[in-house]
Amino acid sequence: MKTKLLFVFVLLLTLGSSPVIAASAPKFLAIGTAGAGGAYYPIGIAMADIITNKAGVQTTAQITGGAIENNTLINNGSNDIAITIGFMAYFARNGMPPYKAKLENIMGLFSGLSKGVFQLVVAKNSSIKSISDLKGKKVSLGPAGGGAITVFLQVIQSYGFNEKQFQPVYTSYEQSADALADGNLDAILVHAAAPTPALIQLAATKKPIRFLPVDDNKMKELGKKYPYMIPITLGKEMYKTDEPVRTFYTANVVVVKKDLDTDLVYHITKALFENLEKIRTSHPSVAELDLESAVQGMPIPYHPGALKYFAEKGLKVK
Repeated sequence: MKTKLLFVFVLLLTLGSSPVIAASAPKFLAIGTAGAGGAYYPIGIAMADIITNKAGVQTTAQITGGAIENNTLINNGSNDIAITIGFMAYFARNGMPPYKAKLENIMGLFSGLSKGVFQLVVAKNSSIKSISDLKGKKVSLGPAGGGAITVFLQVIQSYGFNEKQFQPVYTSYEQSADALADGNLDAILVHAAAPTPALIQLAATKKPIRFLPVDDNKMKELGKKYPYMIPITLGKEMYKTDEPVRTFYTANVVVVKKDLDTDLVYHITKALFENLEKIRTSHPSVAELDLESAVQGMPIPYHPGALKYFAEKGLKVK
């Protein structure tokens, strides 16, 4: 009898400490990230581990084409959760280029995840000294579908040329780094949280590199036209460069499918923010993620499940 009572007691404790997920909840969730060499992937792995072990739904991080594609994958149901660039989520919801229709199955989970830094790199001994020198050159823009493409086109327009006046290449950050080291590319663009693993490895073991800065006057021009481009300076110690790098960043956010159950999304949000340290240690770029930043700057509507958790914590969504 004592054994039975002990079993019931332990069972009740277990149930009391685990989220109660509706029977209709999916048995498997997929998180869209990007290429393995960027920051999205390790962050996605940490999130998947938390959701699996703390929210009780088996979840995996999947390699994808990146920020642009992730919104499409959420909208068509291929992924349930994804990391993307804030302004890309806004473009997707509103059917703005590069999207051809409104992707209305996308809702916000939380904002302030990390900073996607515009990092434009050439070999240290390259004759390319300015972004304007990229005209006619062979430039990798990262994986097809990544957010870097749109941002790069906006930047080069301010330098007086367009997409028809350079040779674009679409490949992973790791392959881009290898191609630059081998002399098969003139420049590579990485639009990801800094420091980026592919660039760290390139700088440390393969080839000395140099960053092309965004000129101060161009940054002011870009900031007025595209207010989501926020100036930032990367210290010399980050990639062991000769001087600090002047560039900009855009905010990264996490989005979910609109039709995910409200209670499920509530438990996912709760699990993630009650285990923040695991996310923070997944990549240096997310070390400052907290609840306050999670409710600021989301450019699309939040999922009701996320709002439920934030309201419970006394937070006002901005």
